[in-house]
Amino acid sequence: MPPLANILVVSDLHFGEELLPGASSERRHAVDLGASAFREFLRYHTVRRRDGRPWRLVIAGDLFDFMSVFVGSLPERPAKTADERRYGLGRGVMPGVERLKQICAIHRPLLADLAAFAAAGHSVDIIVGNHDIELLAPEVAAELVRQLGLAGATERALSRISVVPWFIYIPGVVWIEHGHVYDEGCSFEFNLAPMDPKDGWLVYNADYAAVRYLGSAVPDLDPHGIEEWSFWGYMRYAMGQGVGHMGKLWLAYGRFVKALFSARALHRSFKRRDRRRREHRARLAHVAEQGGLSFETASAIDRLSRTPLTVSTRRLGRMLMLDRFGLGLGLVVTIIALLVLVPVLWALVGAVLAVLVVAGITRWLGRHMVTSQLPMRAVPQRLRKFVDAPIVVFGHTHDPRWQRLRSGGVYINCGTWLPATRPGIRRSFTHVFLSPSAAGGAPVVELRQWREGTSQVFDAGANIGAGVNTLPGFTLDQTGG
Repeated sequence: MPPLANILVVSDLHFGEELLPGASSERRHAVDLGASAFREFLRYHTVRRRDGRPWRLVIAGDLFDFMSVFVGSLPERPAKTADERRYGLGRGVMPGVERLKQICAIHRPLLADLAAFAAAGHSVDIIVGNHDIELLAPEVAAELVRQLGLAGATERALSRISVVPWFIYIPGVVWIEHGHVYDEGCSFEFNLAPMDPKDGWLVYNADYAAVRYLGSAVPDLDPHGIEEWSFWGYMRYAMGQGVGHMGKLWLAYGRFVKALFSARALHRSFKRRDRRRREHRARLAHVAEQGGLSFETASAIDRLSRTPLTVSTRRLGRMLMLDRFGLGLGLVVTIIALLVLVPVLWALVGAVLAVLVVAGITRWLGRHMVTSQLPMRAVPQRLRKFVDAPIVVFGHTHDPRWQRLRSGGVYINCGTWLPATRPGIRRSFTHVFLSPSAAGGAPVVELRQWREGTSQVFDAGANIGAGVNTLPGFTLDQTGG
């Protein structure tokens, strides 16, 4: 029986994001800071154990950022369209292998530290996230093994490093996953089979379309601020940059909209959907068995995921504010018709009534935001009905969070190691420490932060209820807020 390990959970390192064409010096510096801090973190824990236990490092998604890496052409798949020549090949298995090569060539010292960590008797689980979903493909996972070998990993070290398709589940202790499946802008219709099994190309969502088209047009903006990827937000930014930039952004936004509706068309292909559905079910059965769940339980948890934004024309229309544009156009046409067809006084009365009706409809429709925060705060409560896990840990949002659950237990978001504009350096380098009880009692869990060369309890003054707890059965006073 392997020795009981203490667990470290990190997420959202995004190595490769600095390769986004036109990336600003600030963004490259942010990735460099994250990589430097993570290498210190690895070296520190490689030689230090707690209570004599080895470490189990869980990277809860987005270790790599395949979205940002430009691949112009491959020998087996040259660029065929003007879009591919300008923005590179889309996401898929073949370009995924090439993207991983480019990222690893830059971050080979980090891979060497990861290999040394595993060689020291610790283990590493790399959970797949939406930015590195290509790791689900055996060819891409095999390339990662090859790159680790080039960085000096021995066979023994490689045996302790694994790619995890969805979750880590330790009964009575913790459930860990990336969490993008609960975000409608980043999920996939079949989360374990997002790429077509026949041709290997990804059926992408709004997150990749935004990085590909909007991110390349305004690389100085934070590509993770998906809640702000709206028409008016970008127009306000463009107007502050001048007329020339405004035109450039209009074109980029047009390409973004076109890409979303192209993805919608891919969802309508019966053959493609059937291939991915069958692949997803086969992988779900395998993942359930490997993760210690029944197929029925895994299927029930899988149904908690959010349907991708690109599946629904209505939801796309709301996100892109096409409903607002339609109402505005209808209002203009109505007012013009009234002025032409009826006396001026009645036309003015009718125009006022039309404005009031449009205002009422707009208020009734409400504001549609592509956001992951609310679903991801609600899902842990529902997820605990299916699994014995007093601790639920997600990544994805870059927002370190500690939230007590009504049913007992806690949801923790382990944040990010990318100190970009969002969330900023003060809220970066966060991680979760878990110490299971050898006697089967309550685990100890801490939300921590790497700073000043060591791992410290995350600053509860950030007013997010961070703290240190022994679970289950903690009280409100114990949570620190």
